[in-house]
Amino acid sequence: MQVILSDHNCEGQARAIFDTLLYDGTWLELVPMQLKWFQQIGLPIKAKDEEVWQLCQEHGYLLLTGNRTADDKERSLEFTIQRLVTPDSLPVLTVGNLKRVSADPDYCKACAERLAEIVDELHKYRGVTRLYLP
Repeated sequence: MQVILSDHNCEGQARAIFDTLLYDGTWLELVPMQLKWFQQIGLPIKAKDEEVWQLCQEHGYLLLTGNRTADDKERSLEFTIQRLVTPDSLPVLTVGNLKRVSADPDYCKACAERLAEIVDELHKYRGVTRLYLP
């Protein structure tokens, strides 16, 4: 079962995406996934991006996040990914428009379906730095 770790900045949207998968009734049977939160795995909300990314790589979690900025320069998630990515690294999954997930059911469904497709074919995405939903 693939663990999807929701970044603290998009927990509501992650829940909406998973609820959409549950509502459909078949996706989670075909592509087993489990949604987890930072506190469930012992990560503080203020964990550094590098710590979050490395933990995800070590445990095989896919990080689901909003479109974080690179304003933190060397401490940013993007800088961390670019510096530490290997051919076996798992991608970071980025929701392109967090507000739209909550406001547009069709967009939320598209994000859910894209998530399931990525997890189903995860072997194709090793070494890819970031994938966007939808």
